[in-house]
Amino acid sequence: MLKAEYVVTPTEMDLVVFEKLIPADHYLRRLKAAIDFEPCRALVADCYAAGMGAPAEDPVRLLKLSLLQFQYDLSDSQVVRHAQVNVAFRFFLDLSLDSPLPVPSLLSQFRTRLGVERFTQIFNDLLRQARAHGLVKDRLRLKDATHLIANIAIPSTLRLVAQTREQVLVTAEGFAASDVAVQRAQIDAMRTATVDLRDEQRLLARVTHLRALVVWGEQWQQRLRAAAAEDRPLATAEQATAFSAALAVAHKVLNDREPKAQDKLLSLVDTEARAGKHGDYYDGYLLDVSRDADSELICALDVLPANGDEGANATHLIMSEEHVHGNDIASLSIDRIG
Repeated sequence: MLKAEYVVTPTEMDLVVFEKLIPADHYLRRLKAAIDFEPCRALVADCYAAGMGAPAEDPVRLLKLSLLQFQYDLSDSQVVRHAQVNVAFRFFLDLSLDSPLPVPSLLSQFRTRLGVERFTQIFNDLLRQARAHGLVKDRLRLKDATHLIANIAIPSTLRLVAQTREQVLVTAEGFAASDVAVQRAQIDAMRTATVDLRDEQRLLARVTHLRALVVWGEQWQQRLRAAAAEDRPLATAEQATAFSAALAVAHKVLNDREPKAQDKLLSLVDTEARAGKHGDYYDGYLLDVSRDADSELICALDVLPANGDEGANATHLIMSEEHVHGNDIASLSIDRIG
């Protein structure tokens, strides 16, 4: 639950240290003067249970720590270590020189608690403040995209098929344990029979088995749905959902084996990452950004797969900003890909 008050009153010593050591034009001093973070507290209040649990860390302070992370490219543990000794960080965080800091793991929990939708609301509130200060104009938007490398290991096709097969079996164990045991025995026999074959032949055997496994899975899926409709479920809702998701991924992996397949799945760890070209070929995403030409502030952003259509996404960026802020952007500048 949230505390009623999170204000930390600086001592006279704190004020002297901040005044002496932090230059008047320091980025964090200017940022703190320009942005009112207090409205963000109301935006995240319903993420916490009223009157339940231990008193929570100040969400505004956690939000500021998250901002420092991205501004200075720091990990969870690094930003906390920096805030322990960096006077400008403490000033920005509204901490005294003696104030304790949250444990680094709390930052990950905080990001998960807020989620994409809440962070988007906070982003739009900060943009609203910039507009109120006259910083954001509607004369011109500059749209461009940059590539983001996915933080994943790209498995070989053999390993990807094996991982997909395993995911289907693991999600089925809760309601079809005996059938899963039979499938695993078949896999062991196939592995022994193909151990001395070329990779192409081993892959063919595994893809053939995965196709049969998907047919088996679809039969089980029909049984689960029929049993649920008759109010005699064979699996929990969570088990059925996980099994359906695993089958969907298996279908995708099989479809990607077709000769003219596009939009190929690269990894089960990050199923949305794709191969694309942004100068050179890479695996990951496109960060698509619309900036105000006058202030250079980001006004809208989106993350696309690496093979996404960033030209077509320009419409989405402009319309999303206009929908939230009720403004009318006069013109857009985009490179020739648009």
